Amino acid sequence: MSLAQTSFEATKRAFLTRSIQVGKLKIGGTEPIVIQSMTTSDTSNIEATCRQIEELVAVGCQVVRVTVPTVDDALALEKIKAHLERRQIDVPLVADVHFLPKAADIAADFVEKVRINPGNFADRKMFKEKEYSDSEYNSELERIREKFEPLVLKLKRLNRALRIGTNHGSLSDRIMNRYGDTPIGMVESAFEYASICRDLDFHNFCFSMKASNVLVMVDAYRLLVREQMNRGWNYPIHLGVTEAGEGEDARIKSAIGIGTLLAEGIGDTIRVSLTEDSVHEIPVARALAERFAKTKPSISSTYHRVLPAAGLSQVPSVWLSFRDEFELMKSLSNIKLRPDVLFLENSHGDLNQLKEELKRKIQNPSLQLAVFNSEAGVEGADIVLGPKSRYKIFEGIQALKDSDSIDPAFSILKFDFQSRADLDLIIEASLELGTGFVDLSLAGIWMEGVRPDEALRLSFGILQATRRRMSKTEYIACPSCGRTLFDLQETTARIKSKTSHLKNVKIAIMGCIVNGPGEMADADFGYVGGAPGRVNLYVGKNCVERNIASEEAPDRLVDLIQKHGKWVDPT
Repeated sequence: MSLAQTSFEATKRAFLTRSIQVGKLKIGGTEPIVIQSMTTSDTSNIEATCRQIEELVAVGCQVVRVTVPTVDDALALEKIKAHLERRQIDVPLVADVHFLPKAADIAADFVEKVRINPGNFADRKMFKEKEYSDSEYNSELERIREKFEPLVLKLKRLNRALRIGTNHGSLSDRIMNRYGDTPIGMVESAFEYASICRDLDFHNFCFSMKASNVLVMVDAYRLLVREQMNRGWNYPIHLGVTEAGEGEDARIKSAIGIGTLLAEGIGDTIRVSLTEDSVHEIPVARALAERFAKTKPSISSTYHRVLPAAGLSQVPSVWLSFRDEFELMKSLSNIKLRPDVLFLENSHGDLNQLKEELKRKIQNPSLQLAVFNSEAGVEGADIVLGPKSRYKIFEGIQALKDSDSIDPAFSILKFDFQSRADLDLIIEASLELGTGFVDLSLAGIWMEGVRPDEALRLSFGILQATRRRMSKTEYIACPSCGRTLFDLQETTARIKSKTSHLKNVKIAIMGCIVNGPGEMADADFGYVGGAPGRVNLYVGKNCVERNIASEEAPDRLVDLIQKHGKWVDPT
């Protein structure tokens, strides 16, 4: 059975987006992938915002988004634009608007593009359950049109661009009640607004379908492509994994989500969202864009839709190999994570005794240990560990895609890495190994060519990012922006210092209410900015404590985790 037959429904039709104009920049079609980022300053602080824009442009950012939470912020864009013109910085600006159509209308006078969130442009999320009749639903759509049409007509008159940017965490109650918190709901939310644009003969717009869950994000974008194709549409697509967090884990999540889609020819512009200074986003985005620069013009002729596959419920194992037991024992001091399968190329001692010693040291009673030239039978690309354990080894993602025989329950995705810089290794591991676990829960992951501690760290990080194996705390942390009500980097560090030992617990750290309450749907606990210096705490979607002083909130979060039975003391 082929990979497509096992896990995908394929639609073999070409999908090439149209090109739209954003200032002097074109996005879509056969244009190169465009790199975007966002300022983190209060937009009304004109000096700080201009400085951040200049810093982003200096490191290669091609489009800069600024948050516009108030009318005053929208008015500040005039001075920001004038400053940039004086400095001869000709970068397109995008006004990011939530909740306030008036701010979008003002911003359109000064920027090249406006981003609206269809979940909150004309709606306030109340988390109310209601069954909508068709007539009630149509009335809601008319209400949306009344609020949205003036902006569309203005954008059309001024030759501005628009991004209809759906967020998994901020779907309207109307969409949630009819379609649920699903990729279908995300696409339908965007299409409500796109249909109004088309009715008004406005086509200078693009879509985005962002989620913090990589699997949801990929499925939503694939569904967006399929539904555009079904309707004969071809609007450009902006890619991103939202609330990815910080550090290596965030880079892995972003690379897997964005890279999976770029490899399929989906995506015209990208942003890597990090809970770090925005300039750190650009090297990651550039590495991804350059990786797929040559393949971008030839859009993939196959669209994939995820279907249930055999072996999706299994927990993948992590494999390592060593030259012999001496190298293995020497490496143990640097190994903090627990591998599941160890291979030795050669053995010079009692293998059973070694296995028992390793089980104690690694603290993994189910550890498998084998030697290539004795216990493990090796037949071509197959490794036999027992009478019912014949594993097929796939050397990288392309080998997996090219295979006409895949049984996920006995398939190991392996890649031999060469020495390279840290970022290159993260990107390469995410693309060669991580993208394979997006659609298939394969039996195992096997990294070679890097230090054992690196191999284990990245392997477990990839499995965590694809939700195949949770081995540590999952943090859903938004990138800083002008809406943020506390220092996200400092707060995230404080919360991590108290909770990073918790396994299989998902904690969302949100700077404001735009996506905060919605993203609680994918987290066990939420830490959300409610007002300057004040924090609201959530369990799932439910706000359980409000208006907590920021200095007290991390400890109150720990108390909440303890109260709900998810706490264990660090060892």
